[in-house]
Amino acid sequence: MKILISLLLLFPFISLSQITVDKTKYNFGDLYDNAPTYVDFTFTNKGDKAIFLLTIDKPQEVYYLYSKKIIQPDSVMTLRLKINDKKTGRFNYYIEAYFSDSHEPIVLNLTGNVKKRSTNALTDCPDFNKQPPATGSPEFEVTVKVIDSLTREPLKRSKVYFVNNGVLVGEFYTNSNGIVHEKIPLGLYYITAEKKPYNSNFFDGYLNFQNNYVEIELQKTEQKSTPPITENQTVEVKIEKDTIKNTTNEEVEEIIDEPIEVVENPIPPKDTISLKNLPDDSFDKSHFVPNNIVFIVDVSASMNGMGKLDLLKMSMIELTKVLRPEDRVSLIAYSGHVHVLLEDISGMEKDEIIEKIQSLTAKGYTAGGDAIKEGYRLAEKYYMENGNNLIFMVTDGAFNKGDKNYKKIISKNYKKKEIKFSVVGIKTTDFLTTEMKSISHIGGGEYVRIVTINDAKRKLFEEVRRTSFKQQ
Repeated sequence: MKILISLLLLFPFISLSQITVDKTKYNFGDLYDNAPTYVDFTFTNKGDKAIFLLTIDKPQEVYYLYSKKIIQPDSVMTLRLKINDKKTGRFNYYIEAYFSDSHEPIVLNLTGNVKKRSTNALTDCPDFNKQPPATGSPEFEVTVKVIDSLTREPLKRSKVYFVNNGVLVGEFYTNSNGIVHEKIPLGLYYITAEKKPYNSNFFDGYLNFQNNYVEIELQKTEQKSTPPITENQTVEVKIEKDTIKNTTNEEVEEIIDEPIEVVENPIPPKDTISLKNLPDDSFDKSHFVPNNIVFIVDVSASMNGMGKLDLLKMSMIELTKVLRPEDRVSLIAYSGHVHVLLEDISGMEKDEIIEKIQSLTAKGYTAGGDAIKEGYRLAEKYYMENGNNLIFMVTDGAFNKGDKNYKKIISKNYKKKEIKFSVVGIKTTDFLTTEMKSISHIGGGEYVRIVTINDAKRKLFEEVRRTSFKQQ
C-alpha cells in the first residue's frame, strides 16, 4: 500500500479507475446488405462517487450514442457504436472513452469485414429502443411452435418450411415439445407447418431478433369448427370475395356473348407411359426438346398475403434451377399495367432470371387479358419450330380488367401454332379452379394448382417435362 501511495504522489496522472466495461473488443464478422452494424458496451461505476463521461475519441467511420453522461455509484451507462458500412473491405477501429476518474482512456476495438455495401441510406446510430443482436451476423435465432388448435398440445414431428422471398431457406421437424429452433437471416417469411391428419397452416410476416417467436395452430381434417384467423387473413378473404364477384359477372357475360371455338380434335398428349419410365429428375436433350417458356405473372393486390407471392416466386425459382442452356425464358408481370421484365433469356442465366423473379411486388388491379396478348406476342416472336412453346399464366385467378377476348386468342394460337397455354393457380378457390381448368383445356395445356411447398417444388417442372417430352 505504501508503495502504491508513493507512486500516486510521484505520478499524479495515475489513478485507480472506478469504471469497468463488459468487453473491450467486438468482431462483427462478415457484413452483408442490411446486416446489424452496431454494438453496445456497458460501463459500470464500481466506486462511491459519480463519474462523468468526458469525451469519445473515434475514427470518422464510427458513430456513437450514449445513454447518459453521469454515472452514479452502482449504476451503468450504455455506449452504442456503429460503423460505416458504405465501404467494402476489412476494418480495425480503436475508440477511446475518457472518464473523469482517470487520465487514461478505456480503449475499445471494433473489427470486421464489409463484404457488401448497404443499400440503405446512412443514418445516425440507432436509438436505444432497438436492441442489437448478440453477434454481428445477419442471422438470428427464431422459435416456431406447432400446436393442436383445440387441445393446445404441442405437435411433435411436424414438418416446418421457411421461405424467404421465394427461396426455401430450410425445412425442419419439430421436437417433442412441438418446437423448431433455428438460426435464419432476418426478413419477410412465409412459414408453413404440416402434419397428418391435420390441415396445414402458415405464418406470413417479418421476423428479426426482437420479433422471433411464431406459433402455428393446426386443425384436424375432420374438425368442423372454423380455425381462428388473423386480421391480415380476414382482409385477404374480403379481397378474394370481391375479386370472385367481379370475375363471376364478367366471365358469365363472356360465355354468353362471345362463344369460344374449342378445338374438336386436340393434339394427343405425349406418350406418358414412356415419360413415366424415366427418372423424375430426367431432363436431357435426348428425351426433351428445347423450351420457349413465357411466364405471365399476376402481381395484382390480390396476390398480397397468405404466402401467395412467396409460393409464386418459389415455383418459378425451382423451375429456373433445372432449366438448360437451350431453354429460353421470357417474363411478363401484370397488375394495372403490363410490363415485360425479361425477353428470351437463356436458361443458363439463372441468376438474372431469379433476380427478376425476386423483385416482383404485388399491387393494383388485374389486367390479365392484356397480359395474355403480350405473352402471345413474345411466344410468337421467339417461336421454336422443333421445340416446346409454352405459356404459363401464374395467378390466383382474377381476370377482371383488360382485353376480354383472351379465350379466342388462346384457342386460335393453340389450334394454328400449337402454342400451349397452362394456368398455374396459386391458392385458388374452387370456383376459380373450375374456370382456369377450362381455360387450360382451350389452350392445350394443364391446370397446375399450387397450395403447398411441395407443390411449389415440383409442379412447374413436371408440366414442362410433360409438354416437352419427345414422341417416341
